[in-house]
Amino acid sequence: MADVTTTLKLKFLALNNVKASMFADTVDASTELANSLLKVPFAARKKLTTAMVTTGLKSALSNQVIRILKGKAGKRVKSFKVFWPEVNKQNWKICKVGETYSLSFPTIQGVKRVPIAVHPHFEQQLDEIISGDLEKGTLKLMCRVPT
Repeated sequence: MADVTTTLKLKFLALNNVKASMFADTVDASTELANSLLKVPFAARKKLTTAMVTTGLKSALSNQVIRILKGKAGKRVKSFKVFWPEVNKQNWKICKVGETYSLSFPTIQGVKRVPIAVHPHFEQQLDEIISGDLEKGTLKLMCRVPT
């Protein structure tokens, strides 16, 4: 049986100005690192590690940027307007306190926990991730600005 990937789109719940600013700084640093790595020849990029790059990002985030740009995305793109941070499954956590779910993930200022809005349809899947019955995958953090 083939593996099935499920994508959950969740919204931050009442993100305060400090955390919103920190998230924006994290996105800016991710974009800056990704664009600087695109200037490195692809063959040399394949040998990069977090110890070889200078960035304000925590190693979990910078390592993920490097990993992505070593792959197909690193061959197809010339530059990024925005490079949304991604966090591998070892570096994020979901928890539930009362009826509120929250995500913990690395930012430019360390690991932060942010409450999220969850549609009742997704609660069972999130509860299964918390209990360990469902394997979590990569977390991609994005910000959609309403038009």
